[in-house]
Amino acid sequence: GTLRVVGATSLEGAVDLNSTLSVAGATHLKAAVSVGGNAVLGGTLRVAGATSLEGAVDLNSTLTVAGAVSLASTLSVGGVANFLSTVTVVGNTRLGAIVTVVGAAHLQSTVSVGGAAVFGSTVTVVGATHLQSTASISGNTVVGGTLRVAGATSLEGAVDLNSTLTVA
Repeated sequence: GTLRVVGATSLEGAVDLNSTLSVAGATHLKAAVSVGGNAVLGGTLRVAGATSLEGAVDLNSTLTVAGAVSLASTLSVGGVANFLSTVTVVGNTRLGAIVTVVGAAHLQSTVSVGGAAVFGSTVTVVGATHLQSTASISGNTVVGGTLRVAGATSLEGAVDLNSTLTVA
């Protein structure tokens, strides 16, 4: 039959319920809770202490983290990743497609390009430049200092000398 209790009730010892438990008011559990099957929460879940999740975690909406995040393994992002501040990469970085830099790029060490490089505007080199193969220039060339050519030189087309030519 049905047991109906009105008022506060205290039960001492183990309680075994073999059917559904429905609680209409707040529930306070003062020790460990163990759930042997699936758990569905219909509202907000707030955890006040450290949390350990074992097994895969599936989030079907946005995740907001207020503090630092440390990942001990691989991170895979299936869509766009937006970083609102500095990104620091300590190890090697491999980018598998086109890299677009919208603002200025400052490279503090050696740059190695394995294929062709196309520059859409002026290139300024502050230090010495060493070209270890053929340089092909399709437009006009202006040299602002002394030009020294250490090999045979072939000039094709008109030559205009605006000063002295010395032949040794």
